Amino acid sequence: MKTITFYSYKGGVGRTLAAANFAVYLAKLGLKTVIIDFDLEAPGIDAKFHSLKVPEDHKGLLDYILHYQIHNQELCQIQDICLKVPFGDSTESIPLWLIPSGQYLSENYYKQLSQLDWGKIFSEELNGVAFFQQFIAYIKEDLKADFVIIDSRTGITEIAGLCTQQLADEVVMLSSMSSESIKVTKHIKNLIQKSQVAQALDKKIDVKVVVSRVPKPNDISTFKIRCYKRFEVEDNKLFFLFSSSLLEQNEFLALVSSNKDEELLKNYVSLFYGLNIELADKNIREQVENISKSLLSLPPQETEKRILEIAAMYPHPEVYRTAMRFFYFTKNEEAWINYGFKMVDLIPNDEEADNLLTNKLSEILSNISDKNKMETRKDKKLIENVLKFVEKRWIQGKLEPEKIEIFASFLADIGNYKKSLELVLPLCNRVQLDDITHIYIRLTAVKAASKDNQPELAEKLSLVALSLCKDKLEICYVSQEIFKYFYSKPVLQIAVDLAYKFDGIDDLVEVLQDAEYLQKLSRDQPTLYEDMNKLKLHKLADYFLKIYERSYYNL
Repeated sequence: MKTITFYSYKGGVGRTLAAANFAVYLAKLGLKTVIIDFDLEAPGIDAKFHSLKVPEDHKGLLDYILHYQIHNQELCQIQDICLKVPFGDSTESIPLWLIPSGQYLSENYYKQLSQLDWGKIFSEELNGVAFFQQFIAYIKEDLKADFVIIDSRTGITEIAGLCTQQLADEVVMLSSMSSESIKVTKHIKNLIQKSQVAQALDKKIDVKVVVSRVPKPNDISTFKIRCYKRFEVEDNKLFFLFSSSLLEQNEFLALVSSNKDEELLKNYVSLFYGLNIELADKNIREQVENISKSLLSLPPQETEKRILEIAAMYPHPEVYRTAMRFFYFTKNEEAWINYGFKMVDLIPNDEEADNLLTNKLSEILSNISDKNKMETRKDKKLIENVLKFVEKRWIQGKLEPEKIEIFASFLADIGNYKKSLELVLPLCNRVQLDDITHIYIRLTAVKAASKDNQPELAEKLSLVALSLCKDKLEICYVSQEIFKYFYSKPVLQIAVDLAYKFDGIDDLVEVLQDAEYLQKLSRDQPTLYEDMNKLKLHKLADYFLKIYERSYYNL
């Protein structure tokens, strides 16, 4: 059994809601879970479960502790203060139990609370440490629980210390980005990790930090780095629950209403999966295997319906993998890409999802004909996700040069010229690449450099690209691509010289005549006419002169 405490120095960061969601997550995986409302002074975790009704005569945690303080014995068996939690409005049963704080809406509750004496409970006479150790042992032995989730009191209090240093195997600390919260969160994290109580019980408590209810930044990577430094925590122990407008309007359990806010659900699942729940992994894999076998005997439409139900019910990497594979083989491109993204969000280094997505998304980027005019909001969202995924793979060094070139070309087309150059320029020095790949890389760099007003760089890249050409077809293609975006006399001179060398001057003239950028350039100035004449391309010179004259005289 594993005990995980959810703690925050101050309220308003979603601690109780996160604890309730985590309990539901575990129970949905078939793991017997007991959630305890240890926030005795501001209780109410039962209110998160709308279908749960606490009987008026039901005893809770406060009754149990106070009875021990007065009588030096347990009030009752642990089962007597537990309540089975119904799952939403469905008839489905999940193994989730709650130990409530007590009848906190009655006046008597606060009279009881005022009688609570932690000094007496932890005195030599009562030995509170042993009492609470036995309390946890009863949950393990009598309830056969796999997990205990504790919703702790805020602040620096006896209850908070008990929940985070004695009872917990792991602590999830939620914090805002206020200076006060960060300062105290770091302090308490250090207290927990150096706790003498934990050491006496032979415990090494793992602490995770969750930055909660902050707006999602545009540059998440930079924000995360800043948070690692401010909270002084390793990257695998820091998580985020970004603000949800829906949650602010009407609080709900994301793990129950999984279709309400997909971003919030993703944040929760990333956190929960980061808690290293080996038992949960084993359990969900068994369930996925059983479900996968049953799908083989179902009609395709029924199979798809069941897959979607499973994915909503069990937000877990292996479920997403099953969904990704199913929709991939049924050729539902939008669906399998969606579940592929979900996979790599949870397991960034998953090879299967990584390979499928990298190949497909490179194809998508290279096939989009009008990058600046996405037709639908869905198109824009897909491209946004594609760019995030591909950039992440580039940062990790997992993109092949050919795919980097495709990515860089797309970035240049949507106006991110500097990023495009950042990607392709290092590839220009890769000697192990073949000449064709080097040509494509430099053409993309020419496009980005010319649009970024770097003519000297564009010229240098153009000259190298032309020098790699081995026949008239390559000369014509490279010239066509260069003169879509850029023109300089030295580049034209080299293109013409090579065209004569490979007996392709007539083909090159045709390419130059059709080049839109050259036509546009010739409307504004007679430069092209003069340059073409000097190169003895008189027919082409006359062509561009006519364009200039028509533009000049507004014909």
